[in-house]
Amino acid sequence: MIAFYATQLHLLSRWTGGRAGVIRRGAATLVIAMLALVVTAWLIPGITLRDLPSGVIAALGLAAMRTFLRPVLIAYLSQVSIAVATIVTVIVQALAFWLIAQAGWIAVDRPVDALIGSVIFSIGNALVTAVLSTGDDNSFFGTLVRQLAARHRKADVTSDPGVVFIQIDGLSHPILEAHLRAGRAPNLARWLASGRVTLDRWEPLLPTQTSASQAGVLHGNNDGIPGFRWWDKKTQRLMVSNHPKDAREIMRRVSNGDGLLANGGASIGNLLSGDAPRSFLTAATLDDPAKEIRRSHVLDWFFISPYSYIRWTLLSIGEVIKEPIQARAASRSEPRGPRSFPYPLARAATNVLLRHLSTALVIEEMWRRTSRIYVDFVDYDEIAHHAGPDRVEARDSVAGLDKIIGIIEKAAADAPRPYRFVALSDHGQSPGAMFAQRYGKPLETLVQELAGEHVKVQGATAHVEHWGRISPLFSAASGISGMTRTLTSAPFRRHAGAADDAENPPDIVVAASGNLAHVSFPGMPGRATKKVIDAAYPVLIDGLVRHPGIGLVMVRADGRGAVVHSGGGTHDLADGHVDGLDPLSRFGKRAADGLRRVDSMAECGDLLIISMFDLESGEVAPFEEQIGSHGGLGGQQTDAFILHPAEWGIEATPLGAVALHEQIRRWLRPSR
Repeated sequence: MIAFYATQLHLLSRWTGGRAGVIRRGAATLVIAMLALVVTAWLIPGITLRDLPSGVIAALGLAAMRTFLRPVLIAYLSQVSIAVATIVTVIVQALAFWLIAQAGWIAVDRPVDALIGSVIFSIGNALVTAVLSTGDDNSFFGTLVRQLAARHRKADVTSDPGVVFIQIDGLSHPILEAHLRAGRAPNLARWLASGRVTLDRWEPLLPTQTSASQAGVLHGNNDGIPGFRWWDKKTQRLMVSNHPKDAREIMRRVSNGDGLLANGGASIGNLLSGDAPRSFLTAATLDDPAKEIRRSHVLDWFFISPYSYIRWTLLSIGEVIKEPIQARAASRSEPRGPRSFPYPLARAATNVLLRHLSTALVIEEMWRRTSRIYVDFVDYDEIAHHAGPDRVEARDSVAGLDKIIGIIEKAAADAPRPYRFVALSDHGQSPGAMFAQRYGKPLETLVQELAGEHVKVQGATAHVEHWGRISPLFSAASGISGMTRTLTSAPFRRHAGAADDAENPPDIVVAASGNLAHVSFPGMPGRATKKVIDAAYPVLIDGLVRHPGIGLVMVRADGRGAVVHSGGGTHDLADGHVDGLDPLSRFGKRAADGLRRVDSMAECGDLLIISMFDLESGEVAPFEEQIGSHGGLGGQQTDAFILHPAEWGIEATPLGAVALHEQIRRWLRPSR
């Protein structure tokens, strides 16, 4: 028991800033207990404070009881549920109220008053603590670490190091370097300055978006993923990567059962699980009870503990209030992103709820001694879509994530095993006004005009990433997969552009992934060639190619394979022959390889379109409703980073997520 409390004191000292911090914390605990006791006595007629000195002694006794007894209750009862530990704490606290009354420090008329008073005291204590520590992440996560330490024993310690992979979704290598130079990422800068880690580039291949990158990094296979959305001719339905049903199907196609997180790993906040036996907030396993494990101290604590949910509620309200203020300030600059409802809620969900819940789950997995943990923080990516990759809101998000990385590192110092850290992005983002902003109409409307009014065109260009990011929160909060499916499935797919699909398919489907779009003709079997498409829609391809917002159109030619067209020339992907101006010249030396790779997929659209790209500004014209985009070609969306231990070298820049997976496998291979 002495060792137990010594560990608790050590952790309290570490997370509060040493001996002075412990003293301040003790004083604050006493003051909060006094305030809660005053409120309790005011609300409950059967509880009376006799005088000020007696009230101080009573508050001191209650604070001491909570300080010393609650960790023990959590150690033994939270194995069942944090709710059970909370209920027992309230009951024991009610007994303390009665005993303090018997000592004459307060007056309690009846035992039931003691029980009701205990409930009110606990709520008041949690409310005041949460309000006072709203901006103090060290207090919040320090409380969690002490709870986890109470649940684990010294015998569980191992010296074999694990690895935590921290994905900062959408952050490009150049943007990260700019943040490091400006001092907005001090924890990552400290790592680099120590010489213990190094920063490298890696280059995502087309399509430059999360499902393809995570399939490659986590499973070593991203074949059959031509974009974030595409029309699947085989199943006659629209596939949307972050829709749980579609994410599960994607993982079924790419997984061989031996992903990066197999054999004891954990997936947190990802689209795909990497075959982890435990996964949380992961789209592909949300409604799979065998994978999306519900029993978690963190999930109980996060959604049941009054201290926790009051804190994240206050922070979320602050984020919702801050968004329209920043949006109004940004309205004076161009381009303007879509920031109306429900985006403020999505921002709060990603910047507060998912960020803090994912961090807490990572810390819990470290205390479980999990060998490999892969977490995706999506808040920068979400904000950059709406505000731009390098606007003040996006910069603040990176600074916040750097702070979270410091929190995870701090928690690892006392975990039952040592950990190495790898920080990486899955792609970058390229700025630029939306196609619809530039040209007065979305891509599907242009296709409709070129194809004819009689043609049924289905557009799938709405921004849906935030819907996919909110879905895991419904799942985690409710713990009921059926409720999650009811709340998210139908509206999610409708907003994504799915009009349910196989019974009455459209003539043409336009499925956007940033500044990439697949145009499919469900009624045409296999991959339609230019000759077949021209026969059905004579001016469609030519009209697209000549449009100023279109950088290139890829379509198969009879007997020649895929040919890339632009207003100034063509590029035959089979033999590299260029007629006129090369459509690929401005898109980089990997453009042809990326297009050939996507063309080889049976899932590729009949037409593949990439928007215009301005070399000087680095801007693209996304077909989705966003002003920071990824998924296609052009600009920083193809420039990702990986920050890793210095002893894990990289001989050449990994080209594609599969190559990065192979590099990580070599790092993790046991030395002989």
